[in-house]
Amino acid sequence: MKKYLRHRIENVIDVKELIALEYLDFEGKYKNYIEAHEFWELCYVEKGKIAIRVDGEERILNENELMLIAPDMLHSYRSAQGNDNRVFVVCFESFSQALKSLSVNSFVLEERELNCIQTVIYENAQTFKMDEKDLLSAISEPNFGGGQAIILQLEYLLISLIRRLSREENSKIVFLSEERFYADLVGVITRFLHEHIHEKLSLQSICDKVNYSRSFVCKTFKEQTGETLITCFNRLKMEEAKRLLVGTNISATEISEQLGFSELKYFGALFKKYAGLSPLEYREKEYGKNN
Repeated sequence: MKKYLRHRIENVIDVKELIALEYLDFEGKYKNYIEAHEFWELCYVEKGKIAIRVDGEERILNENELMLIAPDMLHSYRSAQGNDNRVFVVCFESFSQALKSLSVNSFVLEERELNCIQTVIYENAQTFKMDEKDLLSAISEPNFGGGQAIILQLEYLLISLIRRLSREENSKIVFLSEERFYADLVGVITRFLHEHIHEKLSLQSICDKVNYSRSFVCKTFKEQTGETLITCFNRLKMEEAKRLLVGTNISATEISEQLGFSELKYFGALFKKYAGLSPLEYREKEYGKNN
């Protein structure tokens, strides 16, 4: 009997979540609109000519041109040629490192790439709408598999653009290793923990942030850092508690509440585990050092 080889396919471009798909209105809500956000934004000029200002530098995009804007980059749009413009944007979340090579590069789309973006536009019209709060939501009778179809077309479009860049003479594209991907993912998670240090986070809420399964996130974090997510979060909370105990006059009870602990007794036991002293003993010791 013939034996078949099985090939594990690496997702070099992995779009995790769709956030917005819509046409810009230069006379309405997007007039003089400036923003920065934590996800990717793809801008495609279907008709006309527009100017995009990204981090202080303005670029002109013509019909059938496309640009990607990386997370946290301040940007704005304006018409560069009358009012007869039609610009479609796709906002999405992805942690794929190869995407960084595309940021702020503009592309005149080739035929197969045009087919991809036009399919995205078609599937979006049959699947989603932006509601009154500017949130992406499904229409009453969406296309079967519409969201998945959009992501597949978007991923192929991005792969095609990266291939074009990598073929250019003197291309400086460097594809990051698997180790770098994991390290960056851990970085995203750690920043999220710092930002929510005063909250009581569940494992699921942390996994929802990066849009990976609990088993994958927990395994990756432990392998990369040597500690579990919860252990890390508790350690960060105790470091913040130390800072508050020494730098403020806030009581241990208030610090416990600020850091999201429902029981002072548990907070005290956890602090002693990390610091070797109770909160009050630690404060007295540190005050003694400085006086």
